[in-house]
Amino acid sequence: MRTIITVLFAVLGIIFCFPYHLYLKQLAKKDQDKAYIKAQKLVKGFFGAVMFLTGCKRTVIGKENIPADQPVMFVGNHRSYFDILSCHNAIDMPLGFMSKDNIKDIPLLYKYMDDIGCTYLDRTDLKKGLETILQTADIIKSGHSMMIFPEGTRNKGDELLPFKDGAFKIAQKAGCLIIPVAICGTDKCMEANKHNFLHSSKVVIEFLEPVDIRGLKPKERKEVLDAIPGKIQAARLKNLPMIEK
Repeated sequence: MRTIITVLFAVLGIIFCFPYHLYLKQLAKKDQDKAYIKAQKLVKGFFGAVMFLTGCKRTVIGKENIPADQPVMFVGNHRSYFDILSCHNAIDMPLGFMSKDNIKDIPLLYKYMDDIGCTYLDRTDLKKGLETILQTADIIKSGHSMMIFPEGTRNKGDELLPFKDGAFKIAQKAGCLIIPVAICGTDKCMEANKHNFLHSSKVVIEFLEPVDIRGLKPKERKEVLDAIPGKIQAARLKNLPMIEK
């Protein structure tokens, strides 16, 4: 029943909010920032309602590590579609995501993603992939934070998948801080369940200390970036007992 109610709400919400998307599209022609803020509020409300219906209970750690005076790039492990819902609503700032381009196969959904500044990565075309990296860096330069999942796909294993280099190239080109994010328990909301049925679950999101690669020499930068997956995995394992209580 939980799954049916949540899915119905999500589908009907996407459909019936579409006129608001059209309004935001027109507003953006006059005032891009105002349209962006309104879109963020709409998405936050929608995500919050979905998580409430699903029964996900979120614990957030380390918000003091997020600077309030500058855009950053969040880099997290990827377990579930609920990573996006949980992280977006855990952060008190506008936030876009880099997604795989096949998300556009879902009718209407990507329209709202456009509204909050998401970008779409085509991993089969190197030229288009580079264009997306530069586009994402430009969004951060313009003052809007972005979140990226460098594993590239939802990971069902105990160990993190290798991080793809593109995420860190974005931070380098944007000249921004990197905030590592350890995500724990989101897969228990859906992907870890039989037939992907929705279940109530505890979710822990931890924002780790910022990583600054600005001004580092290539060798130093590589050492700093190579350490990020280990930090995320250590925090994730530390927080696992919190979702099993």
